[in-house]
Parts: sequence; structure tokens; C-alpha cells
Amino acid sequence: LAGSHFLRFLIKQFRILNNTTLSQIVYMLLLNAIVGFFATWFLVWVMDVTGTLDKISFPNSFRVSFWGEVIWAYYQTLTFTTIWTAIYFVVHYISNLKKTEYEKAALRVRLAEMETQSLRAQMNPQFIFNGMNSIKSLITKNENDRAANYLTTFSKLIRTLFQNSDKKEISLFEEIETGKLYTKLEQMTFGNKIDFVFSIDKAIDLKDIKVPALLLQPFIENAIWHGLVPKENGGKVIVSINEKDGGVECVIDDNGIGRELSKQYKAQYEATHQSKEIGLTQSRLELDKLLNEREDSITIIDKKNESGESGGTKVIITFKENRN
Repeated sequence: LAGSHFLRFLIKQFRILNNTTLSQIVYMLLLNAIVGFFATWFLVWVMDVTGTLDKISFPNSFRVSFWGEVIWAYYQTLTFTTIWTAIYFVVHYISNLKKTEYEKAALRVRLAEMETQSLRAQMNPQFIFNGMNSIKSLITKNENDRAANYLTTFSKLIRTLFQNSDKKEISLFEEIETGKLYTKLEQMTFGNKIDFVFSIDKAIDLKDIKVPALLLQPFIENAIWHGLVPKENGGKVIVSINEKDGGVECVIDDNGIGRELSKQYKAQYEATHQSKEIGLTQSRLELDKLLNEREDSITIIDKKNESGESGGTKVIITFKENRN
């Protein structure tokens, strides 16, 4: 019993259970062998010194020396401690497995809640109202062709958002198409004030890459409304897709006023536009990484010009190991 407590103490002390499964097995076997040997040697030595050893009948083949007695007893001890260590490992392995599954289940619930919030942000009443108001304005001006074009694009975007809202993942191709539909709408709203460029490496098979649904569009929208709309002469948003370091890098780059200055305009433009919560999108990606053990990442860079003034914002989203 004392030996069991001592082994348990050493396992916790060396944090063996924090390693990978294979490392745990190797470390436990080594610890079991080493502790078992020294414990056996000490016990046999005590019995030898006190004369107890002579009173115990061992098989004659092992009674050649003190070390012979140690080896025989070590064999018995090792058998017991190996069985105990195996049971201890299995119990804790199952316990940790259940704990991991519970944590993943909790993460799935949180991810589902965030995806629901994300859809609500995408489909907020202000967004619908602005779209309908733009169509009404075009009809009032007798610009029926533009109104029909706007309505067609608007309905496609709404349908796409609904179709993707219940999906955990979609292809990067579908995500880019959603972004293009959204930018087309904004192009109709702002005209030549804002320009959009999609630069995609043709060597990349976008349909083969899976990403969390409704991920890129919020960053494009924030680039427009918080970077370019407050800027007197508008600007440009460049969405580029390239391969980098074994992954796929999506960059949303704008030459707007930057995040610091946009805070001063926040109250003014939230009156006409409800901003997407970028923190929500980042949290969704973090949870997706934990659940699917990916190496995706988001980096936001505040650009500066040669004078040290804000030159816009660059968002870099990297997807790795997301291929089918």
C-alpha cells in the first residue's frame, strides 16, 4: 500500500499524465522498473540485516547470493507494480478521456451559440432595412434596372446566408462567393467611392479547402464601414488568397482611416449601420481550432504610411490542414 502511494506521488510530482499517451506509457514503465528495483533492494537488505531473510524459504536456484535474493524478489515486486501501474494508467486514461469529451461538448455548445449570434449579426434588421430602403430609393428615381439588379443580388446574398447558417464548414470557394455578393451590393450603394478587388491564386483549389461558415464577410464589412465610409474620398478593399507556408492565407486589406480614427466615427455610423462583432468571429475561429485541432489564425495589422499616419487596416486569416 505504501508503495502504491509512493508511485502515485511520483507520477503526480513528475506530471507524467500531462504528456502524450505514448510518453505516459514509457515514463510509467521506467518509473515502475526503477522504483520497484530500489524498493526491493531496500526490503531484502533490511531482511538480511535483521536475519529475517534466513527464515524465508526461497527456491534453491536463487539462493546463490544476496543479489540472487534481490533478483528473485524484484521479479515478484515488478509483477505486482506493473499490474498496479497498468490499472492506474487505464483508470486515469478513461477519466481524462471523459474529461476531454466533456470539454469538447461544452466547446461545441459555445460554438453553436456563437454561430447563432453570428447569423443574427449577418441578418440584423438594420441590414435588411438598408437593403429594402436602397431598392425603394432606386425605384423612386425610376432606376428600375438598377433596382432589379440590386434586388437580385440582395436575394442571392440572403439565400446564401440562410443556406450556410446551419453548416459547420463550407468551402473557401463558397465563402469567397458570399464576399463577392456582399461587395457587389455595397458597390451599388456607394458607386465609385469604394473599389473592390479579389486577387486569388489560380493554383489553389478553393473548393478543396474547408473553413468555418460566415467568417470572411464580417471583416470585409468592417473594412468598408469603419475604414472607407468615413474617408472623404473613399478607397479600396483588396481581398487576396495565396498559399503560404503549407497553408492558405486570406488577406483583407483596406486603405481606410484605420481602427484608431474609426473609433471617433463609431457613434455617427452606427446610427445607419450596425457593426459586426469581430471579437465574435475571432472567438468562433479559436473554438473551431480547439475542436478540430487546427492551426488557423487571425492577425490584424494597423498600417502606417511614411509619415507615421494611419494607412488602413490589414486582416490576415491563415487556414492550415483544412483540406478534404
